[in-house]
Amino acid sequence: MSLSLALAIAAAAGTAAGVFADPASMSLVRWLLAMAAVAAFLFASRHDWTRARRSGLAGLAAACALLASAAEQAALHPPLRTVLEQRLGGFAIEGVAAPRHDTPIVIEGRLAADAALTESGALVRLQIERVWLGPCPEPAPGGASLTVTGVMAAEAVGEWRAGRRIKAPALLRRPARYLNAGVPDQEQMLARRGLSLVGSIKSAALVEVVGRGNWFDESAAAVRARVRRAMARHVAVRDRQSAAVATAILIGDRGSLDPVVERRLQEAGTYHVIAISGGNIAILAGLVLALLWWLGIRGGWGAGAAVVVLAWYAFVAGGGPSVTRATVMAAIYLSLRTIDQRTAPSHALALTVAAILIVSPLAVADVGFWLTVGATAAIVVGTTRIGVGNFGLSAGTRSAKAVGPGAGNWLRGPMVLVLASACAEAVLMPIGALVFQRVTLAGLGLNLVAVPCMAIVQVAAMVVAAMDAVGLDRAAWPAGWITHLAVRALVDSAALVDFAPWLTWRVPSPSMGVTAAYYACLIVAVCCHGGCGGNHEGPQGNRSLRVLRVLSSRASWLALGFFLWIAAAPATQARALGDGRLHLTVMDVGQGDAMLVTLPNGRTLMVDAGGVSLRGDFDIGDRVLGPALRARNIVRLDYLAITHSDPDHIGGAASLANDFRPGEIWAGTFVANHEPTRQLQAASDRHRATWRWLQKGDRLDLGGVELRVHHPPLPDWERQRVRNDDSLVIELRYGQVSMLLTGDIGREVEQALIPTLDLLPIVVLKSPHHGSGTSSSQPFIDAVKPSVVVISDGRGNPYGHPVPQVLERYRRAGATVFRTDQDGQIELTTDGRTIRSRTFTGRATRVP
Repeated sequence: MSLSLALAIAAAAGTAAGVFADPASMSLVRWLLAMAAVAAFLFASRHDWTRARRSGLAGLAAACALLASAAEQAALHPPLRTVLEQRLGGFAIEGVAAPRHDTPIVIEGRLAADAALTESGALVRLQIERVWLGPCPEPAPGGASLTVTGVMAAEAVGEWRAGRRIKAPALLRRPARYLNAGVPDQEQMLARRGLSLVGSIKSAALVEVVGRGNWFDESAAAVRARVRRAMARHVAVRDRQSAAVATAILIGDRGSLDPVVERRLQEAGTYHVIAISGGNIAILAGLVLALLWWLGIRGGWGAGAAVVVLAWYAFVAGGGPSVTRATVMAAIYLSLRTIDQRTAPSHALALTVAAILIVSPLAVADVGFWLTVGATAAIVVGTTRIGVGNFGLSAGTRSAKAVGPGAGNWLRGPMVLVLASACAEAVLMPIGALVFQRVTLAGLGLNLVAVPCMAIVQVAAMVVAAMDAVGLDRAAWPAGWITHLAVRALVDSAALVDFAPWLTWRVPSPSMGVTAAYYACLIVAVCCHGGCGGNHEGPQGNRSLRVLRVLSSRASWLALGFFLWIAAAPATQARALGDGRLHLTVMDVGQGDAMLVTLPNGRTLMVDAGGVSLRGDFDIGDRVLGPALRARNIVRLDYLAITHSDPDHIGGAASLANDFRPGEIWAGTFVANHEPTRQLQAASDRHRATWRWLQKGDRLDLGGVELRVHHPPLPDWERQRVRNDDSLVIELRYGQVSMLLTGDIGREVEQALIPTLDLLPIVVLKSPHHGSGTSSSQPFIDAVKPSVVVISDGRGNPYGHPVPQVLERYRRAGATVFRTDQDGQIELTTDGRTIRSRTFTGRATRVP
């Protein structure tokens, strides 16, 4: 094993342990570090370099673990959180529920990135330096993501550039957390990216620019502004999204991208081309080196100049994690060239990994880091160990000569691209399934179009920006056309998944054991295959060659088996058989409703799919409910019921209809010209789901569970708006248990229901309207006599749900009460005689 690879493995193991292990275990790591240092010194003094190297690597791993643990704690507990927790309360990351703070806090800090316009306002990323909690400022460093609302934001956004200092009163809060099994902790993820809090500023008029950035910041911001202006002048006139994609590829600004375009590229497996990463840096490095060679600057001087240009470009592009990683790798590789060290790309990659993890330990928790390293390693190792020997990709191979020099050159490029894409897909597929819960095979072929189009867009957009900067509009005009056409080819290539939707599908995250086994087999297969190309002379060499071939073959077949296991997800088929019990899972979606009913025969019913996010681009269905359902091995819904069409009930329904393709969609009262309902109906038509209007008195047999509809009655006029009192009220009856799901009904509907209810002895009640004071009247509770009450409400919601008097009524009724704001996801399981409960936070009960 090379020293560079050993350094990378030691750094990765240490940082992973430091980030993901219990901080209390770091005391043991300190002892290990001391012992490793002493051992390395003793072995070195005896000239036992092999053992000294091993001890040194162990010491490096221990040191990286300590650095990573310290970085993790600093990210989760920045001074900003600490100060606000001590003075106001509700800002500690360990807390589950947080009170709402409605008083703005004056903050001052430095902008970490240019402000970007979104549907909800201007998005500002600020490194807060001090806050005013009284008459005097207090130092409180920490990152925050703020939205400046109001119509004035669009005019002022150009003044909020990276590096400048601003001061404004802001409403600060903790990022939303959704405590469901299988859903990533968004608050923790943001903290690791340097964003400890989120919030809003009411108006751009309240934002004061109190200081400009340094010369470097202002120059970089000016370049970015000129690039955006050039794209707007010469590309956006043809298509706004073409300009948005070109801007994303050139300077990493994805703020103007259409979410539909992003989703299509993600499904097609080509989204990586619009994020600045290794491909963009490689193209730029090639252009710079070619220009320098033409100018006569070659060798070490050319490599050194290229490093400077790449560093400047990374700074202008905002210094995001992906561009920084790619730039560091290129800089290490080119820097070694400046001192005449012809290092292999694999060694440069290993050194890059070690350097990044030592300098920025939290990168080990960044999925972008995994994707970058995995793709680069796959391409480098795959094309060198597999491609050259087996596919005639070398210029001197017989296959290339057989088809003639011209044909060989033409074939070599596409064959290298196909092989590189295949290697990258083989390495990244389990990561995509684990993190994004998606398997896509479309990228294997689409990269033949996407990668060249990305290169054309990058070069043409550079020409557009340069020509616009010097005032040569006539030269910028054709470059703008080329940019637009290349973007259209890139985006339209994703239409392949429309014609062949079976090329991409969603899967539950595979287990860590299966994922680790796949990579172990893949590594053995590649290493043994590479060994087969060595020098194996004589009988002993022949035996070694045969052993390596057998190992490579068997490991390859095992890897293929694990690949198919991850892609096919057989656990989803086993789950569909059911377990003979009725399950009700109340999802934590913030201030909204979303409940999963799993029937005894394995069929599934989703009741509501809501949840309100303050971020306009945050889709509850895609980001919360989808992962939560797939964590339960559900990839298809049988029924989707919407009690009524308020955003906190229907918000994620369209995503669920697209991803989980329910066989039937149920609704209660029709509302004229209601756009969310129209979108859901369009998704229903697209996936050929049956749309059914349920009314009072309907009864359905769902595999041994009787479903009764108690509300609404047939409306006597056409509704022009959504009303809480038009909510569907559904009762599920199984054995001796009734589950009453009430939507957002109020007291009047509760009173009308009392004479018609014929509930079974054990009752589970979904508290009407999130436990508000307009529902859960005493006569209704007396009539229902609930044994268990579940309340779906958001932490620190502005409505005060659930109100104290409602909680007191349930307490007097003797009901066991669960709340999503305190308990997270709530799962109730019944065999028809008893009810067992379990929550995300570990609370468990049994009734009776």
